[in-house]
Amino acid sequence: MTLKSGATAAVIGGGPAGAFFALHLLRRARQLRRDVRVLIFERRRTAVATALPCGPGSWKGCNYCAGGISPKLNDVLADLDLRLPEAVIQSRIHSITIQGFWKNIELEVPAGRDMLSVYRGSRPVRRPDRFHSFDSFLLEEALKAGAELLSGEVVDVQRAGDGKPLIRRRAEGAEIETPADLAVFAVGVNEVASASASGTPVLQALRRLLPDFVPPRLRRALIFELEGKPGLPASLADAIHFVEYGSKSLPLEMCSLVPKRGFLTVVLVGASIDAATRCEGNRDILKQFLELPHIRKLIAPGVQLNPACACSPNMVVGSAKHPFGDRVAAVGDLVTARLYKDGILSAHLTAQALAETVLTTGIDARSLQAGYGPTLRRFARDNRFAAVVFLLHRVFFSSSVLSRVLYQAAITERKTTPRADRRLEQILWRIASGDDEYQAIFRAMVHPATVWSILTGGMLVTLRNYLTELAFGLRWEGFGRFTTGVPLERLEAKRREFARLIADASVAVPEKLEFERMYTIQIRASRERILEQLGRFGEADRGYLRPRWVQIRRAAGTPLAPGCVIRYEVFCRHFAFSLMLEQVVGGHLAVFRVQNGFAEGGVLIFEIEQRNEETCALSIYVAFNFARGRRWWTRPFCQFFRLLFPAFVHDVLWNHSLCQLKDLVETDHERPGSAPAGRRAEPAASPANG
Repeated sequence: MTLKSGATAAVIGGGPAGAFFALHLLRRARQLRRDVRVLIFERRRTAVATALPCGPGSWKGCNYCAGGISPKLNDVLADLDLRLPEAVIQSRIHSITIQGFWKNIELEVPAGRDMLSVYRGSRPVRRPDRFHSFDSFLLEEALKAGAELLSGEVVDVQRAGDGKPLIRRRAEGAEIETPADLAVFAVGVNEVASASASGTPVLQALRRLLPDFVPPRLRRALIFELEGKPGLPASLADAIHFVEYGSKSLPLEMCSLVPKRGFLTVVLVGASIDAATRCEGNRDILKQFLELPHIRKLIAPGVQLNPACACSPNMVVGSAKHPFGDRVAAVGDLVTARLYKDGILSAHLTAQALAETVLTTGIDARSLQAGYGPTLRRFARDNRFAAVVFLLHRVFFSSSVLSRVLYQAAITERKTTPRADRRLEQILWRIASGDDEYQAIFRAMVHPATVWSILTGGMLVTLRNYLTELAFGLRWEGFGRFTTGVPLERLEAKRREFARLIADASVAVPEKLEFERMYTIQIRASRERILEQLGRFGEADRGYLRPRWVQIRRAAGTPLAPGCVIRYEVFCRHFAFSLMLEQVVGGHLAVFRVQNGFAEGGVLIFEIEQRNEETCALSIYVAFNFARGRRWWTRPFCQFFRLLFPAFVHDVLWNHSLCQLKDLVETDHERPGSAPAGRRAEPAASPANG
């Protein structure tokens, strides 16, 4: 049986799966010079929206989705020549942050790729643009392509005497029957209630038409919308955060924070969600979640996140069995989805495969098995790899030791390898964004080059750094851990920028540098607050850079004034050197010169760069050439010292100190009546991560 010219396809459900199916069917039919009628049955529409750009497709209620548009889905929309209106786009995502137990790993959206956030329904009701949504836009595009929208609720689908589907709907108090040649069920898993119960009339009808049909395995999620007052902090406005752990009392497997205009969509999955009751448990989970130390660290002082709405939708974590038969098929979530990622893209892929099959192969069970079945089997196979990928992902990021090893491997790779060749960064991006098949991701994860990178750049470096922290008495209690390593391409750009700044400040820097390091940390405070804390550099009561075996003190001059001298003594007074502040430029650049010792003539530069209205980046640049020795008998010793100089110790000390400095500045900034700069009235809560 084939879908011939003049045939009618009935699509039950006007969400992404139904709209994509209609679009693909109508476009492919025109290519085949075949006239096909497509009817979309959808009960969620509102007459209030008819005067708005989204037209009659505007939705009522919630569509149970985080609303992330992945780069791969954006590519699909571009291929279909579908351009999302600005009113539908809630946020343009510039980066993804994976928040593990040790430190955050930030992944920039690659150049030429787009990642967006949208709302799929009309909630939360307090948002002013609630009639503009992705589902409305997509349905409207299907209608523009030639589909017809029939409002009302489908109450039954039966087979007529000739075996064709007969759709019965209730609209305006009457029941209407509509015959079709093909019935496509695209109602999603949250339209059919519980898969273990008899479900809605639509699910009951599908089971009568397909007696062997078994819905996909489901799992509960918790989604809630938080309204930011007076708005979202800049750190959340254009980034998606994936938090890979909760706490002992709130076990979470994964959590995503997706920014919208004035709102933050939070999706939680884990054992605590599985066990929670629908209302009281959800409220308790929300409260516990917002009180997690690592979540509080994400929210700027003075910003309130108030719950606007919440729901507990089903997520597809398996594949349906026997989802098609003669003249009947299911698409979208009712059949399968990529595990934990990109359900809209999954809806597109199943809809496209079904549309191609019914036009070129047939609409009988055997034809659907031959044309549509392979796509569903690929989903099932790929999701088996996905289960292993996410298991390994959770094991690493929820462990304090393994997450540190993985972070160190990733940051080592960033500092030494060009962006295009970074295996670990690419793997993490593909997992977080859903930008590749899980089978390919799994193979990349277990590739010998990946394992070698984790062992050498991660495990060995972590062990070395940990022993260094023990030796110098560096402890992480009482403040967060943050990224300070600078990627290779950023280092090159900042090196040129520092060269210009140094030249403008008339500071001489040695040529052909033998030692060069740069560290950067984001601080949520003003330049003045950061500069004030830098003024404690060398003071006895400073709250950072206090390693064992190293004495640092101001030997002469006034803090932050030219001529100020900071003296370092490492292990003993015989191994010492001094730094003199040459100048402070514009309140954002402080240049110290090494006066003596093994790094004589080198520079230590602090730069404070304003990133946005609430955040600055503090960068430290260190550059010098090793002393050669003034006499013949000292030269071999200097050469030997240069070869054995433990540069990594410098990295460990400043990484720890910058995290302390960030905590001091932000805590003093946030807390009225706080202790003077450099002192802490009491230890801060110890977040598991920054």
